[in-house]
Amino acid sequence: MIYYNVKETAELWKISPQMVRRLCLDGRVTGAVLTDKGWIIPDFAEKPDKLDSEAEITLPDFTRKLQSQKRNRKNYHGLYDAVQINLTYSSSRMASNRLTRDQVEHIFKKGKLIGKFEPTKVSDCIEVLNHFLCVDHIIDHAMDPLDVKMIRRLHYLLMYGSVDARLKRVSPGEFRTGPLVQKGRNGVNASEITRELKSLLDDYSGIVQPDLSDILNLHVMFERIAPFRDGNGRVGRLLMFKECLRYGVDPFILHDKKRSVYLDGIKLWDNYRTRKILIDLATDEQEDFKAMVTLCNLRSYNQYYQVDSDLKTIE
Repeated sequence: MIYYNVKETAELWKISPQMVRRLCLDGRVTGAVLTDKGWIIPDFAEKPDKLDSEAEITLPDFTRKLQSQKRNRKNYHGLYDAVQINLTYSSSRMASNRLTRDQVEHIFKKGKLIGKFEPTKVSDCIEVLNHFLCVDHIIDHAMDPLDVKMIRRLHYLLMYGSVDARLKRVSPGEFRTGPLVQKGRNGVNASEITRELKSLLDDYSGIVQPDLSDILNLHVMFERIAPFRDGNGRVGRLLMFKECLRYGVDPFILHDKKRSVYLDGIKLWDNYRTRKILIDLATDEQEDFKAMVTLCNLRSYNQYYQVDSDLKTIE
C-alpha cells in the first residue's frame, strides 16, 4: 500500500494542506493515520465530496478579534493599534532603527513625524511605514499556510522603497546571491537557500498542531538560513507572530531591551539544556502581551507600555 503525506495529498486533491489536516482530524479521510511526522493518507482514500469553505476554518478568538478591529477601527486604543505600534517599534528597534516608540505611534496614528532637532534617518521612517504594511499582511493572511511566496512577499513589503533598495544594497523580495555581510552572522551558502528553506517549511508543515517550541524552532532555523541580505530578523519575527495567530498560540512581542537574551537563545538553541533561554524569554513576553491585551480591553494600553525617558527623545 502506498501512503502520501499531507502536502502530496493536497496537490493530488487540489486543496490546501491545512484543509487536508482538518479533514483528517474530523475523521473524513478513510485510512488516514497520524504518525510522529504528521498525517499519512493511503492511495485508496478519496477526497470527500463536500468540503467546507477554506474561509470557514475556525479562527482562534484572538485572531478573529484582531482582524475585526483592523477592519473596523473605532478608536485609537484598540488591540490592533497596540499590536501595530509595539510590534513595529520593538522589531525595528532590534534592527537598529532609532525611532522612539512615541514617534512610531505618531507615524501610525497621524502619519506625521514628531521630534526635536536631532536628525532622523529617512530609512528609519520608510521601514517603519513598510512594517505597518507587513503587520497588516500577516493579520489578513493569518490562516494561510506558510510558504516561500509569503516569506518573499513580506520581505518585499518591508524593504520596498527603502534607501538600501534604492542604492541596490538589497533586492526586495529576492534571496541574496552572495554571502551574508552582517557582523556575527553567516547564513547558509546562497546556492542552498531555496533548498534549505523548502526543507524547513516541509518539516514544519508536517506538524499537526505546532506549539510555542515548534514556532521558536522555525524562527531559529529561518534566522540561521538568513535568506535575505537584510531584514531577516524582522521577517522572522513577523512569521512567528503570524504562526501564533494561525494556531492559537499566545502571541508575543520580543522587546528590544531583551535583544541580547534573544540572540543568546538563538545561538544556544541546539542544546536542550540551554534551549529554555529562548523558551523562557518567549513565555515571559507572552505574559506581558496578555497584560497588554487586558489593558487594551480597558482602552488604556498606553498605561502599560511606559517607555523610559531616554526613549522619549530622539536619539
